[in-house]
Amino acid sequence: VHFALITDTQQIGSGPFKLVYKARWLSTPVAIQRIRGSGETGRREELAKEVKGFKQLGEHPNLVRYLAISIEPMSGDYCMVTEFAPLGSLDVILANLAEDGETIDLLAQLQVARQICEGMLRLSLRKVVHGDLAARNVLVFRLDAQNHMDVSVKIADYGLSIMANRAYGEGRAVSVSTAGLTARPMRWMAPESIRRRRFSEKSDVWAFGVTMWEVWTYAEVPFCTIEDDGLVGSKVLDGDRLPRPPSCPATVYGIMQECWREKSFQRPSFGDLCKRLQKEYEAKARARVRGVAGDNQQCVCVLCMERKADWALIPCGHLCLCEQCKDGATDRPCPLCRSNPTSVNKIF
Repeated sequence: VHFALITDTQQIGSGPFKLVYKARWLSTPVAIQRIRGSGETGRREELAKEVKGFKQLGEHPNLVRYLAISIEPMSGDYCMVTEFAPLGSLDVILANLAEDGETIDLLAQLQVARQICEGMLRLSLRKVVHGDLAARNVLVFRLDAQNHMDVSVKIADYGLSIMANRAYGEGRAVSVSTAGLTARPMRWMAPESIRRRRFSEKSDVWAFGVTMWEVWTYAEVPFCTIEDDGLVGSKVLDGDRLPRPPSCPATVYGIMQECWREKSFQRPSFGDLCKRLQKEYEAKARARVRGVAGDNQQCVCVLCMERKADWALIPCGHLCLCEQCKDGATDRPCPLCRSNPTSVNKIF
């Protein structure tokens, strides 16, 4: 798109290889990521191919959509136009909740983890390595801390480090922080990335485990008692791992630990992790329904957690909605198994 069509530009962030702006494009709020140095002669054609691929990847509910590319006229730098996240980054949201003394419902936490995992699965299936997965690079579109059905997060900056390396003439991906001066990517890096700068789906899996840890610690800095990033790297290589967060179920922490196995081939794939988190979510949802039902032994609606559930979703058969919450049930996945219902039936 022509850069003149981008208006109301306001810088909201920066990093070693990018500048981030809030702007408007055709009256729509958007985010602009300007890649420094990408306007050099001989780089544009290669970068254009990369951007086209990222735009196609963005057609997923848990990946930030790339809408267009433009060229900043003064520098010639490429500008990537993406959808704008009104609530900002996940780490800021989590930290604000902690500061205000608020908590996130366990099912909402699992929803956040599941959605990040689904986005990473899409990237891995397309052979794209993120290289800088962290809560700071997850954008929040909806997050009701007490309603697990009102959560929408999307992964941002996927492939941006590769784009930056292309712009600077690197032949392979290297570790790049894309989150400004406060980012400490060493704390999210797998042993093989620290030792040999090797990045793969399995190094992204390691970072996903750390990102899960951030969700349950309300965005604490990993290894926050250690100031020196180099010392953090040494401790990780020596086998040190992040502790279990106080509010984290043992089963969830077990998933994190699997992500932090020393050898990359020992770690689960994102496909495996999606299945594990789905089962964990279903188990916790069912346990909550049983707990709310109490001695009456009646099913309770998993949305309002108050009224009797007497409507079942078809074809999965989950009896999980009340009369008031059944409306629109076929427009969204089943809250227990995430399958797509075709109808609802009342159970007498």
